[in-house]
Amino acid sequence: MDFEYLIALSHLRSRRQDAGISLIATLSVVGVTVGVAVLIMVMSVMEGFEIDLRRQILGNQAHVLLLAYGGPLEEPVKVAEKVSQTPGVVAVAPFTYTEVMLKSTYGVAGAILKGIDPVRSVAVNDMADDLKAGPLGEGVSREQALVLIRDLHTPPVAITQDIGDTELLPGIIVGSGLAESLSVYPGAKLHVINPIGAGTGPMGMPMPTTRAYRVTATVHTGMYEYDTKWAYISLVDAQDFMGLGDASTGLETRLEEDLIWEAPSMARKVEQQAGPLFYAKDWLSMNEALFRALATEKWVMGLILAQIVSVAALGIVTNLIVMVVTRGREISILRAMGASTRMIRTIFVMEGVAVGVVGTGLGVLLGLAGCAFLSRYKYPLDTNVYYLDSLPVVVVPETVAAVAVGALIICFLATIYPARRAAGMDPVEGLRYE
Repeated sequence: MDFEYLIALSHLRSRRQDAGISLIATLSVVGVTVGVAVLIMVMSVMEGFEIDLRRQILGNQAHVLLLAYGGPLEEPVKVAEKVSQTPGVVAVAPFTYTEVMLKSTYGVAGAILKGIDPVRSVAVNDMADDLKAGPLGEGVSREQALVLIRDLHTPPVAITQDIGDTELLPGIIVGSGLAESLSVYPGAKLHVINPIGAGTGPMGMPMPTTRAYRVTATVHTGMYEYDTKWAYISLVDAQDFMGLGDASTGLETRLEEDLIWEAPSMARKVEQQAGPLFYAKDWLSMNEALFRALATEKWVMGLILAQIVSVAALGIVTNLIVMVVTRGREISILRAMGASTRMIRTIFVMEGVAVGVVGTGLGVLLGLAGCAFLSRYKYPLDTNVYYLDSLPVVVVPETVAAVAVGALIICFLATIYPARRAAGMDPVEGLRYE
């Protein structure tokens, strides 16, 4: 192997008469370097988006939802106590939701109204960490948020509330996008309309139900769907507004952190614990289409960017073929001196792989440096378009290793044809005209 290594090294050294070959080899190295670096950076950004999106979903959705067959869930507190005994379940909270119309002084918007348990819900979701503005203005600490959610049925007076508006109303929390579209703020009055809440009238037409609420706070989750479509009131107010009595739509369940990815099997355990009248839905199945689309997008993007390395591999093929043609005399002499076809093939494979190793190594270093730069200096994003204010970057060692190994495999495959051509050269033909 030392003999093949020395010959391959001598071929790669730049000489005046081989300047063209050296240029092709240099361009091949640059191509592999750029392809690997770009692929690592793009895959790290996509990984960051996926992880952040998953964090947002888990912060706003329950890990497991328990619903009742045929209608509302009766005696939710009793069932919640039963479900909380399931191993791996850390918190359970009843909830309700329905579609309503929200009407302010300046506009009307459709929304999903969710009734939350002021005490139990904060252990199931991250709402307490996402409140954006409260009765005292912008900036709400977690301690203040816990108090606001706990007192949602009887909200405090906001500093922006009109002096003459002293009516005592139950509180409502609205998404930041929804609040902007309705031009409401903490302390403003907001009317919630259920189009069919009062049943049917004398002429068979549906009768709406309207209730007034006081905006207690706005919440910004970073998820467009939640920030522009959801509003929250206390469970007691929601049950009264929807005419559910003591019933609820279902139960929200939070699992231990190490059991999040086992949500489908945990959902079956929650069902068994609750009894035959209930069924459960886990967060993975509810967002299956979204994560499948993200996985497909990442896979396709990886394949597209891998073509950069493939193009660089064509440079390796070109470089080796030119080297075979220009060094036919040397190859013939080596064969005449007793070098086997395996040795000749190994020499040219090592030359191509050397280009791939250098390019891949530089590409990995450049890609990691680019990720570190983006992570440190926080490339800004337009929050009107994206749900993040800066580009998320998460470097996964397995992804970096896969990119490096893939690039090396492509470079190795690029050496096969030129190496076989060199090994198959007839020494007599190579020396005939020398």
